Parts: sequence; C-alpha cells; structure tokens
Amino acid sequence: MASPAARLLRSPLVPASVLVASVFMSSARLAADDGALPSSSVRPGRSASGEKLPIYPTPEHNPAITLVETHNPLVPYITQSRESVSNVLGDARTYVQSGVSKWITFERNVEREVKSVLPPDEALNPGLIYVLVAGLSGSVLSRTRSLPVRFLAPPLFTLLAFPYFLPKTSHNVRKYLSNLEDKHFPEFAARHDHFVQTGVAHWGMLWGRIEDATEDAREWGHRAVEGVERTTGLRLGEAVSKVEKEKERLVEQERQRAVAVPAQKYETVGYVVEQKPVAEIVAPMEPPKEKKLV
Repeated sequence: MASPAARLLRSPLVPASVLVASVFMSSARLAADDGALPSSSVRPGRSASGEKLPIYPTPEHNPAITLVETHNPLVPYITQSRESVSNVLGDARTYVQSGVSKWITFERNVEREVKSVLPPDEALNPGLIYVLVAGLSGSVLSRTRSLPVRFLAPPLFTLLAFPYFLPKTSHNVRKYLSNLEDKHFPEFAARHDHFVQTGVAHWGMLWGRIEDATEDAREWGHRAVEGVERTTGLRLGEAVSKVEKEKERLVEQERQRAVAVPAQKYETVGYVVEQKPVAEIVAPMEPPKEKKLV
C-alpha cells in the first residue's frame, strides 16, 4: 500500500514548482539547525562560521611525538676499536717523528764535526791522493819482506805522509781524536799524554845531544884545521872561513832577491799544436801492363 507522500507526488493536482520549493526550504531549515551556512556562502581561507583559518598548523592538529632512543649493541665495540687504532697510530707517528729528529740531529753533528776538521784554506785534492800513493808505495816496497813488515809498512807510510802533504788537516784530526779521548777515555788519555810528554822530553834530550855533538865536531874540526896549519903551514882555516862567508853571502842575496823581485805574471799569447798522423790509408796497386808492339 503506497504512502501518502507517494500518492501526493503521483497526483496530477500538485504542480512541480510547489514540490521543488518545499524541498529547498526543508534543506535550508536543516542547515540552519546544524549551525552551518550553505556551501555557496563559505569564502576561501575562512571556516564555515566565517573565522579566518590559520596559516601554520596549530598544536591541536599536531600531536606531540616522543622519540625512543634504541642503542646499537655494536657501538661500544666500534668505539673501543677506533680508540685503540687511534692510539696505535699516534704512538707510531710519535716514534717516526722521534727517529727523524734524531737522524737530523746526527746529520747536523756530523756536518759540524767535518767542518771543524777540514780547514777552509787547505784543499784535499791532490794532497789526499799523495797520501794514498805513499801508502801504496809502502806496500810495494815491502812486498818481499816478512809478514809484520808488509803489514805495518802501508799504514806507517800513510801516517808519515799525511802531516807532510796535509799539515792543517792532520793537526785538526789529531786535535779531534784527542778531544774524543779526553771525553770518553780520561784515564787512557792521561796515560797517553804522559807518554807523549815523556817522548817529547826524550826527543828534546836527544836533539840537545845531537846539537852538542855537532858543536863538538865543529870544534874538533877547527882544532884539526889549526893543527894541520901549524904542521904544514897551509892556511886551511882561511879557506874554510871564506867558503862559509861565500855561502852566507849567496843565501842573503837570494833572500833579498826574492823579497825585492815581485812574482812574475804570465798571460797566454798562443798555443802550440803538434800535428801527428792519425791513420794510414792504403789501396791495392795494379801491376803495370806491358805494351806490345803490333
């Protein structure tokens, strides 16, 4: 059985305009009861009640977020490993830097010692070559001698030639070795100094005796000359004195000439070239042909 509303709608007596008006009024009444305006009256940026909407979200719309920190079980092990590696690398770097510093200090000490030994006004070349040649000469000269002589001759010749060809360098070397001996071996240095002083004293005594013997020989020679003069009547003393005076005069003249005459300077004015054959070029020769009479 149909409802009264359905019957009313199907009734031809009710016009369509009345039906539409009744539906619109009922919807407007429902919207007014809910407290909202129709959708056609809401402007952009405002709410349905007409209030201006905020630009940024409010705390009411953003609830608080709580972060829960969860530790990784590998973090302590990684931290300990990193600290251990850092300590090892730091120790290695410190050790390397210490070694480099020690090496630089050693180089500077060696350079300073070498500069203190080598004099700036005395060249090593060719004096050092002469010293080495003297050592080799000792080895050559003693090649047919006994083993101790062959063993001691080269260093002995080298030590004797070193102060002769390089006097300042040898003096500095002796001084440097003496300082090292006094610094590291004081007892041995004291004995060495005592031995050297004793040797110097004995050498002075020996040299004094040689001078005394020379003076005695000279006096004996004068007495012998006087005896010969008394015996034979020859004037040997005058001849000897004249020879000695002539020698002294010649020596004095040479000394004065060396002082008065300046050193002669030379300049290169030309070159002498000697031409020598370098090679000989030969070629085969053909035998002469005999002429035949026709």
